[in-house]
Amino acid sequence: MTMKKVIQNNNKYELVDVEPIFGGNYNIGYIGFSYDTESIISKWIAKFTKNFNYSGIKVSHALIVVGENLCVEASASERKVILSPLTKYFNNSNTPISFRKPRDLTIEAAEEIAELVKSKIDCPYEMLQIPGHIWKALPFINQFNRFTRNIFIDPISNLVDNKNKFICSELAAYSLKNAKSWKHNHDGILARWTTRLNPQELFEDRKIFSDWTL
Repeated sequence: MTMKKVIQNNNKYELVDVEPIFGGNYNIGYIGFSYDTESIISKWIAKFTKNFNYSGIKVSHALIVVGENLCVEASASERKVILSPLTKYFNNSNTPISFRKPRDLTIEAAEEIAELVKSKIDCPYEMLQIPGHIWKALPFINQFNRFTRNIFIDPISNLVDNKNKFICSELAAYSLKNAKSWKHNHDGILARWTTRLNPQELFEDRKIFSDWTL
């Protein structure tokens, strides 16, 4: 079994293979990020979110660790939020996975994050969000949203959001933002008025997660 660790080499970030150690390099409440090297969908997600990629590392999926070999994820193929074994990532070289630890994560906050996402198991996958993310990633729209600091797009996103449907990164952002016992739940990208975020922009945030190299 292997997972990926992000390291910095010559001022660039890259992924290296390490052994998954529960309670060491991943734990309850951590957010996992993966990229399926053989999936056309993953490649298209990476293509349309490349403007959010500052590290040089592609991600197209997010999940939340709730146990040693358990995660909760919003699955497009299953069309709903499901409980999954992490071994399906650890044992598959085509789906490299790395984890980010929420900054200053306590046992209480980790358990709250896990309970929040477990309460959403069986909620439907929000397929209609995908065209919205593609539209927001268009160069002109992306630049406009950055210039206006998302003050137009976030309220619009909330108006059309179905609170009981999720995509993968929205589910992760929801669990972090609603964890009241975690003191960074409104820092960084979570300070925005919406949880409708794509996997790449969540992965890249430097304020809500501990440094990659730790």
